[in-house]
Amino acid sequence: MKRLLEPVRGEFCSECRPVQNLLFSECKLALNSLPNHVYELSWDVILVDGPSGYHEAAPGRMSAIFTAAVLARSKKGGSGAETHIILAGPDREVEKVYSDEFLCRDNLVEVVGKLGRFVVERGSDERLMTEFCSVSASANSSSSSTSMA
Repeated sequence: MKRLLEPVRGEFCSECRPVQNLLFSECKLALNSLPNHVYELSWDVILVDGPSGYHEAAPGRMSAIFTAAVLARSKKGGSGAETHIILAGPDREVEKVYSDEFLCRDNLVEVVGKLGRFVVERGSDERLMTEFCSVSASANSSSSSTSMA
């Protein structure tokens, strides 16, 4: 499953940045066809529960997880500097790999039933932020096989 990340890893520094305007993103994972007002809001809570990905014809949640992570880090205002991202099925393979990469295991605060709650801080200056997770968090997620529950 991690091989699905390889094509976009090369784009991280240029197109697939943690803080960016998704409307004009060239990143292949970015959902940039949603209504414009979606990108202008400062989200306090984002629920990722689709699209389904449990059969071959389904697109999966990779783009939704990436887009939620960027919306949280690109937050301009709102009631605080953090966004709560609720992910359905955080124990499934695709959701686990992509949430480790973009939402970051260090941001996972709880798993209740089939829902995982991540708290993601607003990112710093768009030009300075190039990684979604700290180096230590990325290293831990790639070398660890522990359960999130």
